[in-house]
This record gives sequence, C-alpha cells and structure tokens, in this order.
Amino acid sequence: MSLFFNDTTMQPACSSNVHRPMGGIAGLREVHDDVSRLTVSAFPFAMVKDISPTLGAVAACYILADHGTAYIGETGNAGRRLGEHSGDASKAFAREVYVISGYLSAWFDKTTAIYLQYRLTHSALQAGLVDIMMGMRPQVLELPNHKRASLDHVVEHAERLLFDAGCRVLRSNFASQRRKQEPSETDMAMAADDNRPMQIDVMDLPPLGNELELDYCDLWARGYPVRDGFVVTAGSEVRSLVNQSVNPILHTRRAELAAADALSPIPGIQDRGRLRVAVCFPSAAIAGKVLTGAHVNSGVWVNRRYPKPILIAD
Repeated sequence: MSLFFNDTTMQPACSSNVHRPMGGIAGLREVHDDVSRLTVSAFPFAMVKDISPTLGAVAACYILADHGTAYIGETGNAGRRLGEHSGDASKAFAREVYVISGYLSAWFDKTTAIYLQYRLTHSALQAGLVDIMMGMRPQVLELPNHKRASLDHVVEHAERLLFDAGCRVLRSNFASQRRKQEPSETDMAMAADDNRPMQIDVMDLPPLGNELELDYCDLWARGYPVRDGFVVTAGSEVRSLVNQSVNPILHTRRAELAAADALSPIPGIQDRGRLRVAVCFPSAAIAGKVLTGAHVNSGVWVNRRYPKPILIAD
C-alpha cells in the first residue's frame, strides 16, 4: 500500500478562523479551525526577530517562501530556529514564514514535525509550483500503521490551513512560479547526451558494492554507472507526474519506454509505475530526470544508506 494518497473526492465544507493578534492586515495571522489540533502562524520574514520569542520552544514544521522558492524545515524549538534563519544569508530570499504547530496543547512533538516536513516536501516537489531549497534530506520515519494514519490526517489539515494562511507552495490557482535558470557549463555538457538513445532491456549485473539508490521523495530505484552510461535496474519506480520545467525530450523517452512495454502499473497505486526491465540511459542525470519527471542532476543518485523494501501492492 502506498504511503501517499491523491484523494480526488469532494471534501466536506469547512471554516477557518484567522486571528490577527497585532492588528493590521499583512502582519501576524494565526489560522486554525474548530476541527483540527493545528495552528498555522503566518507573518513576514522581516518580522522574524519580533515574532520568534512569542513562538517559544515548541516543535514545529515551517515554510520560508517567496513567490518562486520555498524552504521546508522542522525543529523542536521554533523560536530559536527561526531566529537563526533570520541571520542566514542563504534564507534572505524569504518574504513570508508559515509555522505549523499544535493548537492550545503540547501534543505536537518532534515526530509530528519531522513527518510533516517529509510529506510537505514531497507534496511541494509533486506540485512543481516553486523551487524547493533543500537543506538536510527530510527523514523517512519508520512508524506503526496507526501512528501514520493519525499523522496523515494532520498533513491534510495542515495543507488546508496553509492555503488559508496564504501559502501557495503546495496549491495555487496560478501557473508555476519557478525561476528559469541560465544553463550552466555542466548542464550544457549534459545536453550533448540528451540525443543519445536509451538501451531498453539490457543485461542487469550490478557490480558488487557499486549500486546506488535514487534520493527523490519516496521513489524506490536502484542504478549503477557503466562504460556507456547508467543502468537503472528492473523494478525501479517511475513517477507518473512530470514537472513543467523538464525538457521535451523527457516526454519522448517516457513514450519510448511505454512503446517498448518497459513500464507496468503498480496495482492500487496511481502516482508511479515500475520498470519491467533494466534500462541503460546515456547518463545518471538523464536516468534521474526520466524516473522523477523533474529537472534533477546526477546528484539524485546516492550511496545506499539502509535496506528499504520495494513497494508491492495487490
């Protein structure tokens, strides 16, 4: 069973309450409803030093954002962590801050913050509305099913409250605001590989200890470099959605895989498929782009960190 769901059914009517404890319009807003146990505090990044002391040493997940970029973090001490970000030059892009924490209780703990960071990062990458600035890799927590089910409801409520607070990182009625970057020398060098063909249904013999894993959301994929490119092993997962920022040739490569019957659906799962055979791509970067449907580079392939089971569903 997938850890993530895309529920397209009609959501029930709901209401959110917006409290402005400091008055004004664009200053501090505290958003909550009468159902969830969450509150989202939204305020300008310029006010971080003034607001941080009022947040205190509470666990929280937070988003720093402008129109085109977002940073999603978690902390056990929201006041201190946001204060540190206010003096960090790499976070100077931010214009708004959204802090998700517990409402009128101390139930919101570090585990909740970590789980929210992972899920919201996954959702933001899927949406492709803004560029996501990555710090430390969001953690994948091993949780019992009952705990995960409860936290999934927390994620649902958090996404709604974030939207009501003005956050457009996860959902928006506007087109993607991602910044178009000038191609670097590395990108131009990799472009020479774009026209090289894939080799579908190749022999799959990974060298001992040299197999890499894909580090993108929760996709399961394995691969390894070879003399003529980069082989992705059979069973690796391919994300169904494709970001708007990708080059057109990615769609061509996806179509070639489908025409060769190299992709199969995963029963009960809608957001990804699976490679039926091993495929040799011209480079690790191209392999990453085709599997993720995103404009990634070769750094998305990392050394295997720990055993992780392949996703199987009936």
